[in-house]
Amino acid sequence: MENINLQLYSFGHDCNLSAVEKIKCAAEMGYSGVEFAQDYKDVPVEVIKKALSEAGIKAVSAHVPFEMMGEHLPYLAELGVKFVACPMTSFCDAEEAKEVAAELNKWGNEAKKYGITIGYHNHTQEFNKDQDKYLYDWVIENTDPETVAFEIDCGWASAAGIDPVEYINQHAGRIAAIHIKENGAVIGPDKASSRKNPPEWPKFELDEDGKPIFPPEFIKMMQERDKLNVPTGSGIVDWRTVKAAADAQRDGVIYVVEREASYDGKSRIDCLKEDVAWLKANV
Repeated sequence: MENINLQLYSFGHDCNLSAVEKIKCAAEMGYSGVEFAQDYKDVPVEVIKKALSEAGIKAVSAHVPFEMMGEHLPYLAELGVKFVACPMTSFCDAEEAKEVAAELNKWGNEAKKYGITIGYHNHTQEFNKDQDKYLYDWVIENTDPETVAFEIDCGWASAAGIDPVEYINQHAGRIAAIHIKENGAVIGPDKASSRKNPPEWPKFELDEDGKPIFPPEFIKMMQERDKLNVPTGSGIVDWRTVKAAADAQRDGVIYVVEREASYDGKSRIDCLKEDVAWLKANV
């Protein structure tokens, strides 16, 4: 596999690298492009363009919440980004899934002015069912194929109990991007939350350095989730068949490595180096 991109979120919340430094580091690790997660906040677009040019890599995609789409689309278009996905949102039934689809269609029409396709990126909760159909299906089937496509996070999908290859084939033509996130086990879908009462990220007390103090039960939960992030090639996803299925259904599919946690006591950067090296050698 060539043209492997990196979701910059993968550097982790405790990473001290600037957006420019992340771009440079991604290139040095062997990635050919990046997917932004608002890393460029407060950075002039000319600075990011220069960093990309000097690193010799491209800005291929980005994650932007619905409420920020209007503000970010012009900036991302100037960087040459062609695919922008909402990273997640709350919806718990078919009715709310159709509301999400309407939001995607709205932004798809707006993004078309910039030559950008709008999309959505899944976690596990999208694979709860209503009326014997996955919530994600309700979204996909009610969006405009001309302006809206989807990013299948194969790690979260497989964790929910979904075969990514089957799901890609079921929605052939609609999958514009693949998140390569290795996963070691099936945990089932998280409970879906309603748009009417979306969950809030828990707030924690801060220590003297301004870092959050996590309670033991939260740490245990995160540690269990982190165990799912095994080395690429050692989990339950067959990346060769994923790539074959994705390439067969649409031209120009974007492949993006995303890592939620490190493994074996290694640094995040060492893990990301091993991810891209394994993919280049084996897929």
